[in-house]
Amino acid sequence: MRLKAPCYIALADLKDFGRLVCALERVPMPAFSLKLGGKMVLAAQHDVLDGRPVIYYAEVDAGKAQYLAYRVSSGVEEVTLADSVGNPTFVYSPILRVEKFPPALSKFAKVEKKAGYTVIKLSDLASLAKVAAYKTIFEEAPLPLFMSKERGKIIIGTPMSVSENDSQSYYYYVLLGSAMQEPFLRYSSQKAEQPAFTSSLDEHGYIYLKVVRLAADHPLVKSYD
Repeated sequence: MRLKAPCYIALADLKDFGRLVCALERVPMPAFSLKLGGKMVLAAQHDVLDGRPVIYYAEVDAGKAQYLAYRVSSGVEEVTLADSVGNPTFVYSPILRVEKFPPALSKFAKVEKKAGYTVIKLSDLASLAKVAAYKTIFEEAPLPLFMSKERGKIIIGTPMSVSENDSQSYYYYVLLGSAMQEPFLRYSSQKAEQPAFTSSLDEHGYIYLKVVRLAADHPLVKSYD
């Protein structure tokens, strides 16, 4: 099978990248340090769409750091570069330095107008939270929620296939009235209350979903008017 050029998607900043690869994960994802478009970045593959890797990245020069360290304590989120895993209050993503990629992986994929996820617009945050939280039934990490802008609208959503054997990839989303700064969405299936954005993970009895901000629009998502 021919290797397709990835779709590289810029995140808002390093905190969003750290949240993506570390927050709420049983095992943090590895971070790849590489040069992209002449700039050093940390990148992680999160999905594959039509045989094309979907890679999220943040502009940062990791230098000689060996790990990306992440923690949330008392509603304060911290992301730092570290030489070792010496502090047990942090979780760590190993930094893998890429000297050279295959030529196909070094290129930005040109996204055609009709390419991308099959989008499904939901009516409320509770419906989106149910989609993102479904894996927690199997004691797996919940899906991340990506927040982006499109034509003046704020959308938040997550990609999910109906089954592992399904060749069609879907993106479920809702519209927000304004951009939220809190890094998590709190949701409960046991309480009659709406999901709420929060900075803290301290309240028990909830499922927490991480919110990852993109630097611009999502190139693989075209929302409904």
